Amino acid sequence: MPRKSRPLDRTTGLVRDSSIVVIACEDTHAVKQYFAKFRTRRVQFKVLPTEEGYSSPKAVVERLNRYRMEEQIGDEDELWICIDADHWIRGSHQRELAEVLRQCRSNGYCVAISNPCFEVWLLLHFVTIDDELLNTILGNAQNSTVSESDRQSIRCDGFEEHLRIVSGGYNKTNVGRLPITTLEVIQAMQRARELDNGTGDIPGAPGTRAYKLLDTLKRRDFIVLE
Repeated sequence: MPRKSRPLDRTTGLVRDSSIVVIACEDTHAVKQYFAKFRTRRVQFKVLPTEEGYSSPKAVVERLNRYRMEEQIGDEDELWICIDADHWIRGSHQRELAEVLRQCRSNGYCVAISNPCFEVWLLLHFVTIDDELLNTILGNAQNSTVSESDRQSIRCDGFEEHLRIVSGGYNKTNVGRLPITTLEVIQAMQRARELDNGTGDIPGAPGTRAYKLLDTLKRRDFIVLE
């Protein structure tokens, strides 16, 4: 039976009359503002950002659980979590992330993890992340081969700082102002795909599975990239 059209956002009057992709993320601003660049007249995807600091992977998946219970979610809809690996893949935090990923598999949620952070995805719109760039971030000699331990050691602020340089200015609370073109989105998807050497839910460092979310939106004609 076709889905009955209904208001989704009373402030805009937007309605949904097709399947929808829902994206729950740990960030308050960056992810929501990034996907707002692809906004259409009709609601086909919706971002659930973090509010009041509840940004842990557990809080993100709980937010998606609540949305699924409260809204008319059908078999054709897709529910995603978009989170950072960051410190959640280290020490005692690993247990919580593993449980969240188990819940996602159980509930049929798709997962787009960035390692260590979403800034890796944003940076790929401007440059290829290779040993030369990583050496620049690390302050190493440019002809050095970057070891796995060096890759793992680069924290989010290193990628944020380089993004600030190559983009002409970056503020994670105002991602909407990044000068990103359609061609650069396509390039970022290809670069992320080539960079992705992880075999499980978590890509290698640095890496991001955000491209899989973009692939989904493109495949379902929710965004146009040409």
